[in-house]
Amino acid sequence: MPQASALYSVVITTFDKRFEAFLVPLVAQIRAQRPNLEIVVMINGPGKGVFDESYRASILSYLAKYPEVFPTMFPSFQSLAKLWNRSALTASHDRALILNDDLELRSENGVCFFDHLETALASQKGTFKINGSFSHFILDKRELIEVGFFDERLLGLGEEDGDFFWRFYKKYKKEIPSVDVGLIDNVQSDLADEGYTKGIRTASKFNRDFIQEKKYKTTLLGGYRGMFDKKVNQILEDEKQYPYELFYLDNKKDL
Repeated sequence: MPQASALYSVVITTFDKRFEAFLVPLVAQIRAQRPNLEIVVMINGPGKGVFDESYRASILSYLAKYPEVFPTMFPSFQSLAKLWNRSALTASHDRALILNDDLELRSENGVCFFDHLETALASQKGTFKINGSFSHFILDKRELIEVGFFDERLLGLGEEDGDFFWRFYKKYKKEIPSVDVGLIDNVQSDLADEGYTKGIRTASKFNRDFIQEKKYKTTLLGGYRGMFDKKVNQILEDEKQYPYELFYLDNKKDL
């Protein structure tokens, strides 16, 4: 099957507690299936305390073994919204496969996950969820700019996907599609940074409160539900984030 490795990048978000058990095998699986695919690794820092120097050395040493792997490291905790935004800006290609680190990418009978993914990429334009989930999804950089970047006022983890899903519908009058792709398993680890207050599972209470109490309001008439519990209207306007990125994309060829 022809490869489309030049058409997209891979992004992985991770942190110290998931290094050995999850990130190490995931990167190895990607490299076994696609040896030269660009991988951007977003390495989050701790919510409290200082960055573990031993972890810093270990993860950089591990990633340095592989070609085309580009780590970005944050000394202190940053929101998942910021990690996704920065990774999209960092990736060389217009589309990126965004991955949680607690995933398994499999091969069976000479066919691997990326074979299935590249078939989906060839038939489906733009942004799409994989198997109905934002644990693994394709993000189109120009759609991200048009809809508006993930809201970095969501300072922790959680709700950034639902907020983007809602705004995507507002912009295009259609939902983000989902494509079934085989040979990928979501482990859904509950290992999380201990430096922020949790709401549901590993998600931040701050993020849920911001969405429910400040950015959106439940409505009985009109509105749109999307991934939220009820139909809502947006009551807090979005700020313009990364305003010059489109200028960069349109003009970088003239450098």
